[in-house]
Amino acid sequence: MKTGTQIIERALTLIDEQLTEFDVAASTEMSMADIAAEILPEVCRNLIKSLPYEQKRYLAKTATLVAETLSGGEVQTDWIKQKVAYVAPDDFWELVAIRLSVWSNPVTSYILIDGKEYSAQNNPFSRGGKQNPVIAISNHATGSGARIECFSIHKGDTATVSLFQYVAFDNVPNAVNTWPDQLFELTAKALASELLNIKQRFQQSQQLESEGVKIIEQHT
Repeated sequence: MKTGTQIIERALTLIDEQLTEFDVAASTEMSMADIAAEILPEVCRNLIKSLPYEQKRYLAKTATLVAETLSGGEVQTDWIKQKVAYVAPDDFWELVAIRLSVWSNPVTSYILIDGKEYSAQNNPFSRGGKQNPVIAISNHATGSGARIECFSIHKGDTATVSLFQYVAFDNVPNAVNTWPDQLFELTAKALASELLNIKQRFQQSQQLESEGVKIIEQHT
């Protein structure tokens, strides 16, 4: 397991292209070390969203989902294919896997409510079934937390969640919280890339400032 300090040390090494102990890097490039510590949580949360299941599962946390009552416009009592909805935990950030007891397989990806795939779930013929379950994740109507809609049950099924895994919002590496070794190099490279962009923008800004000073001096 790796701490945030170890990830930052590796990222600084990558952009410096030389092996440097963290204490040395912090003293010689203090501003970059500080920036790295500040942006590491955001880098990690963005990275989590892009990870495949095989890597995301290393960060998995389990929880019991709370069922939510569907609104009047969502209930389709005459359809063979029904849907159920759940309220995600307060610290929910990204889905790892979910499975209802009546599904053939767990679901490790989801659709969003503003896409064509979501509109297709309003049709009983194109809606996902128990062999090909579909879920959608959206912001909860109250503005707090996330809502998980499961479209793939049949009328009369008991909708029991047999598996739910997710990544928590606060699961980011720091001095106390560690990340798995399997994500160490990937995270360090993602952080190094952001630091390099910041460094390049800073250098460009310095160059423009220097050129501006020269222009002013030529006209004085």
